[in-house]
Amino acid sequence: MTEEEKVLKLDALYSIIQQDPKYRNNRMGTVFVPGSGSLRQNALVFIGEAPGREEEAARTPFVGPAGKNLDVLLAQIGLSRNDVFVTNLVKYRPVDAKGGNRSPTSKESRYALPFLQEELQILKPPVVVCLGLSAAKPLLDDNLLKMQKANGSFFEKAGRKVLVTYHPSPFNYQSPGKREALQEAFHHLRRFVTV
Repeated sequence: MTEEEKVLKLDALYSIIQQDPKYRNNRMGTVFVPGSGSLRQNALVFIGEAPGREEEAARTPFVGPAGKNLDVLLAQIGLSRNDVFVTNLVKYRPVDAKGGNRSPTSKESRYALPFLQEELQILKPPVVVCLGLSAAKPLLDDNLLKMQKANGSFFEKAGRKVLVTYHPSPFNYQSPGKREALQEAFHHLRRFVTV
């Protein structure tokens, strides 16, 4: 599939999501945040749980503090944001009662999953990287997954190679043990880098 064909297919998929009355509920923001980045063959795909306030404002995934950490991790393996595709399981910001960010519920994640799977079918990456358990559990269909065992591990699911690692949030990144675990997990991606 050419990059132009991928653009058309992704646009069609994103349009379907935005028109689906069950996808976005009244506990989510109104701004749709599509995936973005490289559509070239063999580009890695990184998946987070959902956009936050900064991502909603920019309509781009991972532009806040976690996104800055993601950029540093990518640079350490010779990549930039332009070399990879970044998206979220849920494409609208889940909002708490005070208007802050929250994690998607399991029901919201389950509903969003088939759309994410379709997105991955269009992109056909050599590796999917789940940034945190919120993305990994639904994609791998494993609610018992524990990060201590999963971080830096590859899984096979639906013919896809999936790497699981900690979310690059400031909380995780500023913890020396978790930062090292993130760096180690990203190091495993070097063999898939074809830039």
